Amino acid sequence: MAENNSAHCALANEATNSDARAMNRCLQEDAKMQGARVLILTGEHKGEQGVCLGEADRVGLWVISPDRSDEILTLAFEKDFGLLMDLSANPQDN
Repeated sequence: MAENNSAHCALANEATNSDARAMNRCLQEDAKMQGARVLILTGEHKGEQGVCLGEADRVGLWVISPDRSDEILTLAFEKDFGLLMDLSANPQDN
């Protein structure tokens, strides 16, 4: 029985991780990311906020403009940048 339970747990974990990856892909595909506020996670502008200008020419990459720079960056969603979300009723509390 213990072996079966371990196997079921492994399958459950794999399914959960797979579901999370699918959800992230859906978020990226379904979200209108153009104009979205982002946080840059890598490179020279790590930790800075910016705005997504839309999809890049290469699949899976997005064009990002950091707030404090005139540069245009091409970054990968979730690896190089993440979406900022306003979770409060009052944006000044964020």
